[in-house]
Formats: sequence, structure tokens, C-alpha cells
Amino acid sequence: MTIIEDFERSSGLAAKAMERMLSERLPPTPENFTLWFVYFSGRNPDLTRAIDLACRDGLATSQTLCEELYKRFFALDAEAQAIRETSDKARYALGRILEQLGNVGSETERYGNTLTGFRDELDQPLSLPELRAMIAAVAAETKEIVDRQTALQLQLQESSQQLAEMRVSLDSARREALTDGLTGIGNRKAFDLLLQEAMDESAREALPLSLMMVDIDHFKAFNDTHGHLVGDHVLKLVARMLTECIKGRDTAARYGGEEFAIILPRTSLDNALKLAEQVRTFVGARQIVNKARNANYGTVALSVGVAQFRPGEPASALVRRADEALYAAKRSGRNRVAVEA
Repeated sequence: MTIIEDFERSSGLAAKAMERMLSERLPPTPENFTLWFVYFSGRNPDLTRAIDLACRDGLATSQTLCEELYKRFFALDAEAQAIRETSDKARYALGRILEQLGNVGSETERYGNTLTGFRDELDQPLSLPELRAMIAAVAAETKEIVDRQTALQLQLQESSQQLAEMRVSLDSARREALTDGLTGIGNRKAFDLLLQEAMDESAREALPLSLMMVDIDHFKAFNDTHGHLVGDHVLKLVARMLTECIKGRDTAARYGGEEFAIILPRTSLDNALKLAEQVRTFVGARQIVNKARNANYGTVALSVGVAQFRPGEPASALVRRADEALYAAKRSGRNRVAVEA
């Protein structure tokens, strides 16, 4: 592709992104522009799928959804920025430590040379004033080296505290990059990482691994009827109930929109199906209540698809089979569990 062709293609993608934001009445922020530019470019198939699913369910006009999608697919940029900033701080802190060590090293060498000189002088006869002067000089040199050592100790303590704070900052950035901003459970990136880890363990130790894909039935209609704020409340509530249903090493994550995933390490397909029924029943029995408005929105139903990992297959294949089971559950009437074909 020539430079002119590349420019024309990029200009076309930019125009499509701006046109889409205008038609959806979305603010032309850098984040929204990036989201739609990459969508139209087709460079990120997962992002394309997430937006297409949202469009299918009528959710693409939500600025909240756009912010969520940007965080899910581009959050590692923020993580990388945190790493760069922390690296700069660590480099500066270590530089100061090395400088202090160098200074103390030079001072220690000078102190040793001074003491050697004093010792040599003591081999010669000295008057009382000369001996007193020498002792005073030794005391002064000793005090200076002690002060230097004390300064180094304080610097090391300060630097240790700074490094501890940097570690906390990095951990926080990492958690934020892997946490869904709305529900507080793992996001799509966390799901991808944890699923791969579970698959590696399953293959390595010959242990079963199952995956559950969960979708809230008729969520678009619920949103249209009660509004996105109530819809967000439902998503949070479902996320909390999913985490209450699992234990041990099981992990719930928000896969996208109103779809969730539960990774079940060391769990057979039969046990995963039993848990799926428990999850569906538990969530379906819960009344959605807004105490502040004294409003009861009824219950929500879940469709669930379950699949078991087959050693050697990629994560995408496992997810696809669980997803196909999920949509089989929806096609057969919703509010039920289906297993992979």
C-alpha cells in the first residue's frame, strides 16, 4: 500500500468514526474516536464482535458502554503508562542510592587514609597540644563518616518506602486494568488471562476444566422499559450473585454487555451443569428492588451454556462451544441451561 493509499484509507476510517459518533450522538472524545476507528479498521476482531453484539441488542448508543469497551480493549495502554512512570521513578530512586553509596565509599576510603596518616604520626614523639589536636581531628573525621552513614541509612529507608509505594501503585494499576468498571468483577482481559492459565493447568495435570457462559435474557427490553441506570444496577446485582454461587478457584468475569463467564477449574462437565442450574435458579429467585424509589422490577432470567475444555484446543474454541450452547439455550426458550453439542 502506498503512502497516498494509506492516507486515503485512514481518512476514510476517520470519517466513518466521526459519522458514527455523530449518528449515535456520542461526544467526539479521543477515546470514542479510537474505539470506532479501530472498529471500522477491523484490526481487533474481539472489539468488532463486542460492538456488533451490542448493536444487535441496541446498546451501542450508550456512552457508558463505549467507556466500558474502551477500558476493556485499550486499558493495557494505561497499564503500560503506569509501568513507564513507575520505571522512571525507580530509576531515579536507585540513582540516588548509588550516588549515596559512591559518596560514602569515597568518604570511607578518605577516612581510612586519614587514620593511617594519624597512626604514622603517632610513631613520632608528640607534644600534648599536638596529641590533643590529633585526637580532635580523629573525632571530627569519625563524626563526619558517621553522619555520612546516617544519611545513607535515611536515604535507604526513604528509597525503600518509595519502592514499596511503587509496587503498590503497579499492583493497583494492574488490578484496575483487569477489573470491570461497572460490576467490580474481572473484565474481558482478566477472563482471557485466567482462562489461559486454567487451560495450561488442565493440560499439564490432566485435570478437567469447564466453562460457563451466562447471558441475561431480554436485557434490551428491560433497559428500554426501566432505563440504563436500572440496567446497570441489574448487571451489578447479577455479577454479585454469580460470585456468591462460586467458590475456591472458580472465577466469574464480565465477558461483555450483559454476558458473563465463569471459569471452573478442576470441574467436570456434569458438575458444571449442576452448578449452572444452581446459578440460574438462584439468580431467577431474586427480586430486583430499588429501595430508594420503592420500586420492584421483578426478576431476571438467565440463559447458560456449558462446555468442557479439550486438551490441545485454543481458548477461542472453548469459548465458541460454550457460546454456541448459550445461544442454543436462548433458541430453545431462554431461562435454561444447555450443554455443548
